[in-house]
Amino acid sequence: MDTVGILGGTGLVGRSLITALRKNDPDRPLRVLSRTEPTGLPEGVSWRKADVRSLLSLERGLAGCSTVFYLPGILAESRDQTYEAIHHEGVLATLKALEGKSVERLVHLSAIGASPTASSAYLRTKKAAEEAIAASGIPFTVVRPSLVFGALDKSVNRFLAMGRTFHLLPMIGPGTARIQPVYAGDLARLMVLAAEHPGSAGKIYEAGGPRIYTYREFMETLRKSAHLKALIVSTPVAVMMTSGFLLESILPRPPLTPDVVRMALSDNVAERNALVTDFGMTLVSLESWLESGAP
Repeated sequence: MDTVGILGGTGLVGRSLITALRKNDPDRPLRVLSRTEPTGLPEGVSWRKADVRSLLSLERGLAGCSTVFYLPGILAESRDQTYEAIHHEGVLATLKALEGKSVERLVHLSAIGASPTASSAYLRTKKAAEEAIAASGIPFTVVRPSLVFGALDKSVNRFLAMGRTFHLLPMIGPGTARIQPVYAGDLARLMVLAAEHPGSAGKIYEAGGPRIYTYREFMETLRKSAHLKALIVSTPVAVMMTSGFLLESILPRPPLTPDVVRMALSDNVAERNALVTDFGMTLVSLESWLESGAP
């Protein structure tokens, strides 16, 4: 039986994707490729050591894989990981490793707003990867999510931790930019369906949750639904941008960079939410997830 290869399968989306794939076809072998061995992989899921910056490791790890998911991504650059290396060069190396192979589908996790003219380098490198994949001749599907939330996410859970510990919910600027948070489990289901559906080849699907928020409404939802006694604090953009530059210059893995600030000031909303319009899914709301005590 052909194997499904999952590059970057150790994080929130990867774990959710493994769950969705096992539910869809319990007998199909899955292979996670990552730099470090993940713990708690389900039965039938194997692991191969691989780095998207190493062509040889990709060639070995992807051998025999007929469906490949490319998930690697970073929210903020660090001294040892850049957007260009992970988002773009990693995809180029993956395409090189798949040359001459019988690949039925490559599913690439991109981002809403990916564009060569985006203000954020994060989004520009995501678009460069999309263009390389489209030109490769390999059957592909691109999935562009909004902010992804779930038990292992590094965004919503970070805000929740700050609200519980410091009783503060920080917000960049006036909080008027819009966001459409999508549950990781819903996103994973979309990716599985997209990989299997013949009509999904060559498509770009945007994915968001059931509700669009401004960032201020998003913070108010976190405070209310997670029952936080926290103050929403709006920090001027200039202050956050300066902080981002300073943290970027002194920390090897900064939590805030100027690029992160730029993304927070831009709308992150699906033009056409494929989860509903193309696949008719009923979506998990941020409110219901928070009220369930999932975090």
